[in-house]
Amino acid sequence: MLKLLISLVLVAFSLNAYAQPAQSAIPAKADSVAAPPKAVKSPRLKTEGSIGGVKIFIDYSSPSVRGRTIWGGLVGYDAVWVTGGHNATSVEFSKDVTIGDKTVKAGIYALFTIPNKTEWTVILNKNFDQHLADDYDVKLDIVRVKVVPKILDVVQESLVFDVKETNKKDGVISMRWEKLEITLAVTTL
Repeated sequence: MLKLLISLVLVAFSLNAYAQPAQSAIPAKADSVAAPPKAVKSPRLKTEGSIGGVKIFIDYSSPSVRGRTIWGGLVGYDAVWVTGGHNATSVEFSKDVTIGDKTVKAGIYALFTIPNKTEWTVILNKNFDQHLADDYDVKLDIVRVKVVPKILDVVQESLVFDVKETNKKDGVISMRWEKLEITLAVTTL
């Protein structure tokens, strides 16, 4: 009798499982469809180039203008800026280079700037792994160079970095966003 009861229970469970359609066979209701993921407003990008045989890699977040006032608005004047969004922009040199009058050893550095209406300060800092300028420490700066921003004829919607060789030993790292461009001269050893 016990065997018969167990057999009937097993048959009932089997029929119930057979009668239920598979989860993937049930059409989704229109209101339960997952929304597509939101676009990242400041996507993480990478660029690279070579100057005099030195490979230069730049890893940065690329915010967009989106109708905002950038200089003196979103990015304040006379304050250390991460030169992108979110995590610090990092620059990696495969070999030693010269920036300004300083030798920069091969390695990875944070690139910060201090924007101003007429002149910017470009900074390479040893602490490349940080959020915004939250952990910025001036004592870890290895290079500070003054540059003059150039006004662009057209709006650069999303922040972009480039590495350009100008001759066999020299080149520039440039950053363009909104209607400004700054360039940092790099010389190979």
